[in-house]
Amino acid sequence: DSSVFTMSKPGDPRLDSVVVVKHGTQDVAEADVALIGFPSDEGVTRNGGRAGARQGPKAFRELLMKMGTAVNPEYSVDLRELKVYDIGDVDETLSQEDAIASLSNLVFAAASHGAIPFSIGGGNDQSFGNYSGWIRAHPGKRLAVINVDAHLDVRPLLADGRAHSGSPFRQMIGDASFQGSYRVFAAQGSQCSAEHAGFVLSQAGGAIDWLSQIRASNQAGRPTSAIFKALLDELAETHDAIFLSFDIDAVCGADCPGVSCASPQGLSA
Repeated sequence: DSSVFTMSKPGDPRLDSVVVVKHGTQDVAEADVALIGFPSDEGVTRNGGRAGARQGPKAFRELLMKMGTAVNPEYSVDLRELKVYDIGDVDETLSQEDAIASLSNLVFAAASHGAIPFSIGGGNDQSFGNYSGWIRAHPGKRLAVINVDAHLDVRPLLADGRAHSGSPFRQMIGDASFQGSYRVFAAQGSQCSAEHAGFVLSQAGGAIDWLSQIRASNQAGRPTSAIFKALLDELAETHDAIFLSFDIDAVCGADCPGVSCASPQGLSA
C-alpha cells in the first residue's frame, strides 16, 4: 500500500494524502470512498462517438496529483480523515460486456462494504455497470438517479442487442430491480430526441432540467450550485440513496473541449 501521489509538503497536505493505492477490494471495508477506473470507450464508438475516453482514468489520476489542499481554509473543509482507496481499473483487455460486468462486481464489492463507489470513465455505458453493482449490494432500495448530461442516454440497444454509451439508463429503467426515479440535469434540447425526452418523462418520477431552464434561474439570481443543492435535498427526502452520473459533455466545449460530443453551450467549469 502506498500513497498515489507525492504533492504534499509539510504544513500543506494535498489530495494525494487521502488517496491510497490498493489494487483490489480486500481492504475496501476500511474505505470511505473507492476509486474505480473504467478505461474503455468501445461503448462510445458503438454509439458513433469519438474514441479517447478510455484515457480518462489515467488522466484523472494525473490531474488529481495537481489538485488543491486537503484542508480548504476558505470553505472550512477538512478532508484529512477521509479514506479514499484506489482499487484499480477494470481490465482493458476484456470484451465490452465483460468489462461492464467486471465494473459491476467492483462497485458491488465497494458498496456492500459501505464505501462510496467513485467510478471514472470511460464511456457513459459504465453507468449501467455502476447501477447494477450498487443495486445488487442494496436490493429493494429506492434510488434517485441524477444524470448531469447534455444527452438523455436512454437510446435503445443496437440492432444486434449490444449496449453502448447512449443506452445505460434505458437499461436501468428496464431492469426489474430498479425502484426509484431518473432525472437528467442540464440536458440540451438540440442534442436530445423528442421521443427519448417523452420516454424519460413518462417514467414514474422522471424529470428533465433543461439547460435553458437552469440559465433562466441563473439570470434571476439563483446560481446553478443552489439549484443542484436543492435538488439533492429534495430527492434525499424521498429516496434511500442518490446515484450521481456526471457526463462531462454537459460542460460547454470552451471549458471542456476533449469530449466525444462537444457543444458551444453547457454548464460553466
